[in-house]
Amino acid sequence: MEYSTEQLVKSVQDGNRALYARLIQQYQQQLYVYCYQLLLQREEAEDAVQDVFIKAYEKLHQYTSGQSFSAWLYRIAYNHCMNMLKRQSRMKWISILTAPLKDQQHVEDGYAKVKQSELRTLSEQALLRLPPQDRALIVLRVVQEKSYEEIQEVIPISTALLRKKVERAKKKLRTIWLELEGNDHEYEQKLHQGAECKHARL
Repeated sequence: MEYSTEQLVKSVQDGNRALYARLIQQYQQQLYVYCYQLLLQREEAEDAVQDVFIKAYEKLHQYTSGQSFSAWLYRIAYNHCMNMLKRQSRMKWISILTAPLKDQQHVEDGYAKVKQSELRTLSEQALLRLPPQDRALIVLRVVQEKSYEEIQEVIPISTALLRKKVERAKKKLRTIWLELEGNDHEYEQKLHQGAECKHARL
């Protein structure tokens, strides 16, 4: 039997707990993507999704018919991820990501490790350097292309203030992106020059 989201929620609220698995299946993937884009750590995003579904189940009686269940779920995920970022001081990774390699004798090996083992794209590094609240706005508005009305259901602030915050976050991200892009280009040049010097000595 096919159920709409509203019907599934109502059935679970009425005691049919088995149907909650369908809600999990319906939203698990998009919720994981959202949590990963906020936390930028695969295992933590997986843990966050599990915690969010547990919290959502415990608070399901607070959900009222007629409101967007997706936005309600996203709001729980947003609050949970923001708390995780505060607790774990995730921004400490900035110093690791941007610090120069200490072992200059093995710079090429080190470069490969940074580029491959860290599994971080330039855009992820830029997002990581944003304050968590700004990152959340960028993820919702730019990455997931949510409307301002949808974002307000997750982050309840006035439309005018929300637009200002989004624009400020975009400017910050552009500045960070250009900085990282410039550093990356300079680093490539240094590596290339180092390789040429090495071959010349040989």
